[in-house]
Amino acid sequence: MKEILKVIDLNFSYGNFGIRNLNLKIKGGQFVGIIGPNGAGKSTTLNLIAGLLKPYSGKILLYDKDIRKLSRKYIASKISFVRQEFNPTFEFKVKDIIEMGALHKKTSFFNTFEDSTKIKECLSMVELSGYEDRYFSTLSGGEQRRVLIARSIYQETPVIIVDELTAHLDISHAIQIVEILKKLTLNGKTVLSAFHNINVASKYCDYIYALKDGKVVFEGVPSKVINKENIKKLYEKEFYIINHPVHNYPVVTF
Repeated sequence: MKEILKVIDLNFSYGNFGIRNLNLKIKGGQFVGIIGPNGAGKSTTLNLIAGLLKPYSGKILLYDKDIRKLSRKYIASKISFVRQEFNPTFEFKVKDIIEMGALHKKTSFFNTFEDSTKIKECLSMVELSGYEDRYFSTLSGGEQRRVLIARSIYQETPVIIVDELTAHLDISHAIQIVEILKKLTLNGKTVLSAFHNINVASKYCDYIYALKDGKVVFEGVPSKVINKENIKKLYEKEFYIINHPVHNYPVVTF
């Protein structure tokens, strides 16, 4: 698989916090997770890669092109960013929220039949068929986050960046969202996501980067790097690692 995103010696800081000499490589079709304690730099890293923050030094290459030299329109055609929270000022229907994902290529203010059909297809992919005329504010937290994934699908980007989308959700809704993202990678999308729950990342991700204090502490395939020594280094506490009895992936417990 070809590397479509590269982060090379990236440095960024604000206040007392900094991202230091960060290096990442993301291959096409992978589900890549970023794990680490609160304040490790997960969200900052995603914002830098999406071009929403400017690094002080280093490079981010998108399809071997320096992201600093790319237009916002080009970046929006390649990367969609699904934030953990989305609180619109005005009341929008679900279909309106989804349409916002394609503003970079919109040529008319009016919807076509093809637009409406595509919105329905995107909602079906996130298991929300029939929700297009519901008001976004009336949906549950899990439903709202699935709408944001549908918006990302509608944007038709090869890369989807996700910022801890499963945080504050019960485990069933969290798993539902991650399984939707996993299916997208099986269909050729590349997903880069920050995770609060290390065991969810361990099960679903093809590759993991562990951040602490703005630096990569370890990286690799979950089955190789989720071990007692690495997890202690990351969280500064003793944990036990067991193998899942059915799905055969490392589980962190205490």
